[in-house]
Amino acid sequence: ALAAQLTGRRDALSARVRDGADALAQARDAITAAAAATAAARTALGSAEQRQDAARETRSAAQVAHAQAEARRTVAAERCERLARERDSASSRLESLHHELEALAADDAQRVREMSGWREELAIRTEALAGAEAALAAAETHVHDADAALSTADHALDAARHAASQTADALHQAELRHSDLSGRRTAIRGRLEAEWRRPLDDLFASYTPVEADDDALRAEADALRQQIESLGPVNPLAIEEHIEEQKRLEQIETQRNDIAQARDSLQQAIREIDVTAREMFLKTFDEVRAHFRHIFLTLFGGGECDLRLENPEAPLDCDIEIHASPRGKKTQRIHLLSSGERALVALSLLFGIFLTKPSPFCLLDEVDAPLDDQNVGRFVRMLNEFKKHTQFIVITHNPRTTTEASDAVYGVTMQEPGVSSLVSVRMRGPAVDSTEPGAAA
Repeated sequence: ALAAQLTGRRDALSARVRDGADALAQARDAITAAAAATAAARTALGSAEQRQDAARETRSAAQVAHAQAEARRTVAAERCERLARERDSASSRLESLHHELEALAADDAQRVREMSGWREELAIRTEALAGAEAALAAAETHVHDADAALSTADHALDAARHAASQTADALHQAELRHSDLSGRRTAIRGRLEAEWRRPLDDLFASYTPVEADDDALRAEADALRQQIESLGPVNPLAIEEHIEEQKRLEQIETQRNDIAQARDSLQQAIREIDVTAREMFLKTFDEVRAHFRHIFLTLFGGGECDLRLENPEAPLDCDIEIHASPRGKKTQRIHLLSSGERALVALSLLFGIFLTKPSPFCLLDEVDAPLDDQNVGRFVRMLNEFKKHTQFIVITHNPRTTTEASDAVYGVTMQEPGVSSLVSVRMRGPAVDSTEPGAAA
């Protein structure tokens, strides 16, 4: 029974294997047929895609041709309209030219009539000019005669002035001699009065004529003088002069002591003033130095700068050096910078001083001339910041400075030759007077 079952099962399995083999063969045949169909479909698809690409190209070419035709139609329509307008304009201009030609013909006739009148007037004025030239020649002759007379008078005046100058010189010499003689007379009078201890008038009043020869009197005077000289210097007023000199010495010593005390007090005051001035100067210098650095960094957008004393031991007697190094440059003196950089450094120092000691008024004369647009913008921002406390009058040719920073603009125009006018424009706030006549330029 078991063998029968196993045999039956083997037969069933064999049948199933044969059925599977048959199904596998059928599946392979189906796969082969499907592959052939797929290849045929792919070939058909490639042909269809080629036909579709050709159709697309044909459509694109048709669209391009349609667009070109439409563009040519639009251009032709615009050209027709333009030609119509030009035809209408040409007709209008032709009619206008006809009218202008008629007006020119009328003006030509009027000019011919005016020309004949001008020629007649020219003939009359030519005759008048001939008479005026004759009168001018006669006047020139009279002027020449008057010039000759004036030259003669000038020579005579020069001679008179020369004579007056010589007379004045002679008078001056006489006055000098008179002054010399007066001084000598005064000296002789003083010497006589000192020698005789009496006024000269009293000596003349008590004068007694001597009956003797002048030569003998001179010889006797010489002999007496020699005797006096042989006696040696004798000063009978030595005691009185000594007392006077002693008093004078005491006065001089008192004055010298007063002067010495005044000198000491002045030196002490000078030392105190130097100390105070040194402290105030160093304090102000440090403030200006800090403000200068801040303003410099603001205007240049970076860099390095410094204010240095040439001799820190004597700050009141030394020079101040300005060192500036814009961003990207080495530290150097201000005279090695460009004109625009020097202008910005000067503005930095000026605004630094303003921050230290504000001023209510400032005049700037074309300080923005060497600046470029970027630096002008920084300068304008700085002006807008400082003008809250300081009134600025800026002379400038830069429209950016005028429009961005100014509250009022004053310009000088010349609408008529030789006559200038002052035009005022208020950029912010209430309006000002618009125009004021100026003096002749």
